[in-house]
Amino acid sequence: MSPLKESRGGSPTCSKGQTFSLTDEQPLGAEAMDTRLEGFRLAEFAKFKPNYYLDQDNEVDLAGSRWRILATTDIENSEDAHFLSVIHKWTLAAETVIPPVARTEIVEAIDSKELKDAVTHTRRRLIPKRIEKDNVVVEDVVVNRWENGLYARFIPCMQDPSDIPFYYPKVFEYAFGYVESNTEAHNSSNQLSILVREPAHFSATATKKQKLVWRDLLKRLYKWTVTERFGYQKRAEHDVIIDYERYTAKYQELKAKYAAYWVENWPEQTDPKKFVYEDIAITSWIICLWEKEREADAGLSWQTFVDLGCGNGLLVYLLNKEGYSGYGVDQCSRKVWTKFGSGIDLRAETIEPFRFQTDASWIIGNHADELVPWIPIISARTPKNHPRFIVIPCCLHDLSGQKMTFAVSTGQSKYHAYVQYISELAADCGFGIEKEFLRIPSTKNVAIVGRPQVNEDRSGVWLDTAEKLAKQGQEQFVPRVPDSVKNEVRLLKAQSRKDHLT
Repeated sequence: MSPLKESRGGSPTCSKGQTFSLTDEQPLGAEAMDTRLEGFRLAEFAKFKPNYYLDQDNEVDLAGSRWRILATTDIENSEDAHFLSVIHKWTLAAETVIPPVARTEIVEAIDSKELKDAVTHTRRRLIPKRIEKDNVVVEDVVVNRWENGLYARFIPCMQDPSDIPFYYPKVFEYAFGYVESNTEAHNSSNQLSILVREPAHFSATATKKQKLVWRDLLKRLYKWTVTERFGYQKRAEHDVIIDYERYTAKYQELKAKYAAYWVENWPEQTDPKKFVYEDIAITSWIICLWEKEREADAGLSWQTFVDLGCGNGLLVYLLNKEGYSGYGVDQCSRKVWTKFGSGIDLRAETIEPFRFQTDASWIIGNHADELVPWIPIISARTPKNHPRFIVIPCCLHDLSGQKMTFAVSTGQSKYHAYVQYISELAADCGFGIEKEFLRIPSTKNVAIVGRPQVNEDRSGVWLDTAEKLAKQGQEQFVPRVPDSVKNEVRLLKAQSRKDHLT
């Protein structure tokens, strides 16, 4: 069957067995990853060979003060400009390397002309996420050039060491060092280091957690400096739809309510630390989105929802607990469903997407596999309430339920080609599209938000497109075999082989 029509950008909407192609005239957009450059970066990352001295008295004299070296690593073909760029970024946004920090406020940046022995000098304020519990830290960030190296010093401006909160090291100051090689040879190695000045010997590395933090910081410093050398810029732009502070506040609230219990009592074989925190993060973002929607329309009731392909059902549970009415559907029930209680509506059903309709105001498809491309069509074919939708694509499926293939240019990602395919399909059905990179521990982290456009002249065309897509998809759609059935088949085959051998 030939493609139904050409989409907005000139690329075909795929039917079964076809290839969706992105040409040079149709770039992937801002969310695309340059996979070629990413390969070079990963190759350099593999060269990371750290040396740790966390329990050793490895001291050095710098500018008249005694410092203890905690860790070092060689780094090839770098320049001091790469190191300085990393320090500049970390100075402006401490939250990128200190997770308990919510934001960074710059108090004062001293003009370089006024500095005597420093390259830069910035005073900043670190605002913690738990502002009601943890102290704000005022800190000087001073970059000095000493001997043959650069040293970025982080100096807390606190008279009483007991005022230093848990998220800040117990030090007079700590520093990241960059020392250039004395040789001019190609592939010569410079050195990165972490140093501390401590009020008491080994106070900066007294606990296992402290040691893990220093190890992580050295690795981050190495990776960020390598990244600067390649000129690589991450194209993911977070906080486009929901601002960072609003999302973080909601995430901290829900994490405090639900995380500890479900991590401790997770009955599934999957990793609770990944799935619990990820679903709390997605729930927080969705609630912020819906709150923002109600703020823009005072007459809007609290949103209702259906979660298609709800999996473990935790997202449904969390939204219900936070006051949102809705239910989830998946092919198979999960052990954890029985732990949620009788008030949580989770249904084990096989959905025929070409027949499915809903009274909910929002449809959610979080890694919903073969249902993802159908969700905009379902919404467009439900004219009574015309639900909005949120999809977070994962595996690449077309309307037949089969895996898709993509012809992409060098450096382009198949996943992000799929994100564009879903976005264009939704636009052809009459939806305005917004995209957000979610702050979740997954590489498949793009949320596509679809809201119906209002255009009486085009509404008939959009509905007709959705109906044609649904008809085309219905002719080819094959429901996915449930995982429970696949497991039963595997067990039967394994038992048959065992019986044959005996």
